[in-house]
Amino acid sequence: MKTEIWNGNEIRFVEKDGEWWAVLADLCKPLGIRQRDVSYRLKKKGVVSNVPLPDKRGVTQNYLIVNEKGVYNTIFASKKRIADEFRDWVMDLLVELRKQTGLEGFEVFRMLDKEHQKEAMQKLRDSLKPNGKVNYIKANTIANKATSNKHGFDKMIKKADMTPGMLSDREAILDDVVELMIVKEKYELNDLKIAEEIYRRWEA
Repeated sequence: MKTEIWNGNEIRFVEKDGEWWAVLADLCKPLGIRQRDVSYRLKKKGVVSNVPLPDKRGVTQNYLIVNEKGVYNTIFASKKRIADEFRDWVMDLLVELRKQTGLEGFEVFRMLDKEHQKEAMQKLRDSLKPNGKVNYIKANTIANKATSNKHGFDKMIKKADMTPGMLSDREAILDDVVELMIVKEKYELNDLKIAEEIYRRWEA
């Protein structure tokens, strides 16, 4: 089990079938929604399961857990400002994806077509090849090392072992890394050393 701190709240995650599932009760609290208001709809979508976990008193209870899609569905159900901002960000991604597939704004309803969705996803995957996975791993490694350096560690600390303060810094650092990677590739800045630049920017 892993615990993430989000907006001052602990969100427990349980590994199941090779992916991380969030405890629904933990997720609902900072989002300002009641578990019973979303659990039925999530069950119908097939993104909910049950798991026995000890509560704060050490008593084992059954908890509802949701997979990654379930986490997003729960966020979409919230009326909190942070959830609204997340929805706007998802809309921005969809607009960009629509443009990449060659559709005009007046053709937006074609995005609802299953076959077009498959085509769009394939184009997205193709755009990430062959270096997408490598770049993702590299970006996270650089972010982990820069965060560790900033907080006075000689060796790189894994994300799972970072404090809430380190995780907060890591998020901003990772954004910087990805932005630099995009700029380097777009403008063919082969001499740009991303790791060195990030370490310099975020030194303690």
